[in-house]
Amino acid sequence: MITLQAKKPAAGAVCLAALLALSCGSPPEFLPPPFGPEGRGPTRLFFPTGLAVLPDGSLLVANGNFNHAYDGGSLVSIKKSYLDAFFAKKLECQKSAPPEVALNFKPGPCDDDVSTHPDDVFGGAVIIGNYAGPVALNDSGTTAFTGSRDTGRLNAVTVKPDLSLACAPNAGVSATDCRKGIDLTGSGVFGPYSIVPGDSSAGRVLYVASMTPRVDQLSPLRTSSVVVALAMADPTQALFTMFSGTAFDRTIGSAVGPMLFDPTRRELISSGCFQRFSGTGAAEPGTGRCTGLGNNFLRFLDVDSKQSGIVQLYDLYGDVLSIETTALLLADPDPVTQVPATLWATMKNPDVLVQVELPPQPSVPPRIRRVVPLPIGPSDIVRIPRPGGADLLGIIAEKIGALTLYDTGTQQIVGQVENLGDSPFTARLLGTSAATATTAAAAQLAVTVFKGCKVSLLEVPLDTPWKSSLRGRVGTCP
Repeated sequence: MITLQAKKPAAGAVCLAALLALSCGSPPEFLPPPFGPEGRGPTRLFFPTGLAVLPDGSLLVANGNFNHAYDGGSLVSIKKSYLDAFFAKKLECQKSAPPEVALNFKPGPCDDDVSTHPDDVFGGAVIIGNYAGPVALNDSGTTAFTGSRDTGRLNAVTVKPDLSLACAPNAGVSATDCRKGIDLTGSGVFGPYSIVPGDSSAGRVLYVASMTPRVDQLSPLRTSSVVVALAMADPTQALFTMFSGTAFDRTIGSAVGPMLFDPTRRELISSGCFQRFSGTGAAEPGTGRCTGLGNNFLRFLDVDSKQSGIVQLYDLYGDVLSIETTALLLADPDPVTQVPATLWATMKNPDVLVQVELPPQPSVPPRIRRVVPLPIGPSDIVRIPRPGGADLLGIIAEKIGALTLYDTGTQQIVGQVENLGDSPFTARLLGTSAATATTAAAAQLAVTVFKGCKVSLLEVPLDTPWKSSLRGRVGTCP
């Protein structure tokens, strides 16, 4: 009897078989830092957009992954102790940094790429979808929300007391992969962007506005945009939707950008303009900024009217000549009623700061009170209160990498902090340091730097804002 013995395959054949097996399956995911590849690498910032300040003064930063280098973005927390250490150094970054530092060509004396000590900086991280925008918090600051405009999903993330992060219940495929999110497309929200907490007859809610109009009819193309109200206690529950624009009003069905909630008037205030345009092939119509309309609408929605609400439109173009509103801010509450009397807006083309008077009577339309020229590329705006004095406004000048300071009392630009980095995007007030024997009380700000992959830290003396300075730039691109 002859026994046949199996011949051991050559090493090269084994490798080839393994490669063929891999090629037949789905390609491996390239997860964002610190989750990949294979869980290696420190936490980093990449195309940071949204920013939120937690109750203890720590930060949440959304990374947008706008170049699709990874298979998702991320949300990370930055410790307050780390931020406090930067402000304690009292370094005059803008005075010591040469021009090439401002353009991120090389690190400066106040730069920290955090790759050598991420545990000292970051409290936690989770994976979210792409194209994150603003970050909103629930009332207790224990859950954070940001939209993914490529999927129509709302990322929901639980913030724990130790700053570690995890996906909110039913919003993740694992403890730290939150890309499942909350699908808003069934409510007509295809590009969630602005997210604001507010009131409704059903209690506390999150109002989420879409930057991508929904298509109601293809030929001819008709679109509309909606705002959805989600229960804050359970954001998977969509309570009602409201039209912010239809094909039959002057908005031609366009969607909005910035949005605010006025709790005293119980209204949503929004502006900006994004519209669908027909593609050249069989693909779904694309979305872009409105062009050639000659309008700049300020939109008001009564939230108590719910689905039956009709958006009130006021065209500011004739007074300001700007065609794009980038940020909104309510200010000057009445001492008795607390009704805001002023709406500040930053606008582009031309670049201006606009003061809008909001009359207490609903029948009286808003009025333009002041138009102030600004440096090129204004985007976000932040209020800096001064006890016993008029507010300061911090306004991002995106194209020159700076923050401009406007005194609402003297009605003048009184300072500018430069060298923030390439394309600053969102600004938030961290808090105010107390005055000492040698230093005045000062506001501390954080600014996300979109193309520079940083968070810049600024200090603004309340009595001498022209002495404002840059304290540090945190992060470098992966």
